[in-house]
Amino acid sequence: LDGFLTTHLIEPVLVPEKGLIEEFLGRPDDLIATPTPAQELIYGPQRRRVPSIWDVDSPMVSGGVANQDAHMQATAAQRPYFFEHIPAILDQCMAEYGELTGRPYSRVDAYKCDDADYVILGMGSMTVQAAAVVDWLRENRKIKVGVVNLTCFRPFPGDQLGKILKGKKGVAVLERTDQPLSEDLPLMREVRATVSKCLENGSAPDAYPGYAAYAKVSDMPRLYSGCYGLGSRDLQPEALVAAVENMTDSVGKPGAHKKFFYLSIDFIRDQAANPKQEIHQQEILAAYPRIKELALRGSENPNLMPKGAIAVRMHSVGGWGAVTTGKNLAMTLFELLGWDIKANPKYGSEKKGQPTTYYLSAAPEPIRVNCEYTHVDVVLSPDPQVFLHTNAVA
Repeated sequence: LDGFLTTHLIEPVLVPEKGLIEEFLGRPDDLIATPTPAQELIYGPQRRRVPSIWDVDSPMVSGGVANQDAHMQATAAQRPYFFEHIPAILDQCMAEYGELTGRPYSRVDAYKCDDADYVILGMGSMTVQAAAVVDWLRENRKIKVGVVNLTCFRPFPGDQLGKILKGKKGVAVLERTDQPLSEDLPLMREVRATVSKCLENGSAPDAYPGYAAYAKVSDMPRLYSGCYGLGSRDLQPEALVAAVENMTDSVGKPGAHKKFFYLSIDFIRDQAANPKQEIHQQEILAAYPRIKELALRGSENPNLMPKGAIAVRMHSVGGWGAVTTGKNLAMTLFELLGWDIKANPKYGSEKKGQPTTYYLSAAPEPIRVNCEYTHVDVVLSPDPQVFLHTNAVA
C-alpha cells in the first residue's frame, strides 16, 4: 500500500463536472447495446446497463451453491465468454473518458521510454517521483531512462508491455511487497511471464497473438527486482538513483547488477553509533558476510523540487495540533497563490504525546516529489524542547 501517500496526502485534484460524470457512467436502468456475443445470447441485442442478476422473469442466479460438475463448467466458461473481452472493453472505456476530459488513459503509462536504454517499472505513487528522477538522470548523468507505470494489474497488460520493453538493456521492477519463498515478487512474475511469451513468439510466430516477438537475445532486457516502501516506509530519490545505477556502468564504476535488492534500508550502517553497536555489526558480518550487499544506496540524493518551490517541515508532539496547522497552511497557500501543493504528516500508531513531523510544499508548477523532504526552506516547531527529540535543522 502507498500508505500515507494515499490516506493523508493533500494535493489539488481537478474533478470533472458532475453532469459529465453522470453522462459517462449513465444510470443503472439505462438500456445499452449488449457489449459481447456471449451476453447477447443471454440478454438479446440490448440489456440494462447494470443487469438484474435476480429477475423473476429472467433469472440469472438462484443462490450461490453449485456442485462439482456445474462449478467447473461455469468457472471455465468465464474465461472465453467474459474475461477475454475485458481488455478491449477497458481500452474502449479509457478512450471514451479521455475524449471527454482531455486526459489520456491506458493500461500502461510509459514516460520517455521510446529512446530509453533502461526502464524503472512499478505502480502507484512511486512512478510520479520516478519520472522526476528520470528527467534528472537524463540531464545530469546523460543516461537514457524511462518509466513504466502499470495502471492496470488485472487484466495484466502483457500485450502492451512487451512492446515497450523490447530492446531495452535493463528493467528495474520495483514493488511494495516481499515474498521471500516465492520464485519472484508478484509484479516481477508477471513481467517475466510477458518477456517469456515474447521470446516464444520470436521462435514460434503468433504463439501469443498481440504480443511482441523477441527474435534475438538482445530484444530481451535484463530484469532486476527491487523491494521498497513496506509499511509505507519512505522512498527517497536516492533509492531510485540506486536502482538505475545498479543496472548501468555510467558513474565511473561498473553497476553492481544485483538481481534482487532492497531500497531505503540498511542491514549494516556505515558508521556505528557507539562501540556496542559496532561489536553487534561485526557479529552480524561474521555470520552473514555479504548481508550489506542486499540493500542498495544511490550515489546522490537530488533535490527534485520544481523551480520557485517552497518546502516546509514542521516538528511537534502528537496532540498539539501541528498536523491540523499544516493542513490549514497548505490549503491557505493553495487558495491564496493557486499553486500546486503537497502536504502530508508522518507519525506512527504511538502518535499522541510522541514526536510528529509534517511536510508541505507549494510550487508554481506540478510537484513530483512523493517522499519526506530532505531539502527544505523553512522549519517550524511549536515545541520548545524540539532539539531534545529531533534534529530539526537536518
